Amino acid sequence: MNESLQQMTEDDLKHRICALKDRHAYHDLKKFLIGELSAGHVPAQLQVKAYNELGVAHLQLDEPAEAEKSFLLAIESDPKAVNPRFNRANIALFAKKYTTAFGQYQDLLALDPDHVGATYHSGLCLALTDRPVEALPYFLKSAKAEPERMGPNFWSGETLVALERFSEALPYFTKAAELTPDHRESHRGIAICLFEQGEYADCIAQCDMLIQSGGGSEYLAFRIKGDALIEMGQIEVAAVCHLELADMDFDARDYLVMRAKDLAKHHPDAVSRYVEVILDMIPELERAFSGVVPAEDSVAASEEK
Repeated sequence: MNESLQQMTEDDLKHRICALKDRHAYHDLKKFLIGELSAGHVPAQLQVKAYNELGVAHLQLDEPAEAEKSFLLAIESDPKAVNPRFNRANIALFAKKYTTAFGQYQDLLALDPDHVGATYHSGLCLALTDRPVEALPYFLKSAKAEPERMGPNFWSGETLVALERFSEALPYFTKAAELTPDHRESHRGIAICLFEQGEYADCIAQCDMLIQSGGGSEYLAFRIKGDALIEMGQIEVAAVCHLELADMDFDARDYLVMRAKDLAKHHPDAVSRYVEVILDMIPELERAFSGVVPAEDSVAASEEK
């Protein structure tokens, strides 16, 4: 290679990298960067960028082990560089090595405490290892820093729901749904929060929206809608709604029995009406419901028939 290439400038490197990435020519990008680095044509101050971009190329080629080596070389060339640290931690996160990833994000945050990506992903590592109390501050901070991003808003809502802080969760789910209207999990979160706050009519409207847009396959929406109908005293309609669950999943029959037992504890005057509708459609569940309906209700139902 001629002498001029031995004096590669930042503009030279950026131009070549961008030209290859624009064409999604990651094999060529990898070959170019390995060649230039091996030949010593990349000045010391540019090696962190070159190694980081080499790691990105490896990732695009589904070579995570090689990518991590490149990111480590980038960190070695500039220990204060945050991009290769973030990219390396992401490899661990996507591999579901949450403890490892969390430690690497923390190392990055020690250098750059306001790094939004590392803050948000730290929360993910904690949330995905069932540590919602620790995860919440990371999600709230990242949602405040980038309020127009769906992810931090959604996960703030999810974590607050896990902590049963429903009124606080609702605005985050609402914002996430506004940012990404087709994100069904955000709409499910809204429905849950509305139910828990006793806003049953609005909860049902949210569930209906999910059911109608989901082609009738919204298991959770049918369940929550039925529960909301029970709280509104519409027991028979609720039972019909819950029967949809049994059509979607045979194991949901266990839920119907469990829900009837719960009714017997909290709404004893409604349980016989609920069970009657269920048994009218699935008579083979009669034995499963034995003992759930008060004896006098069972006798009355038999006499009516």
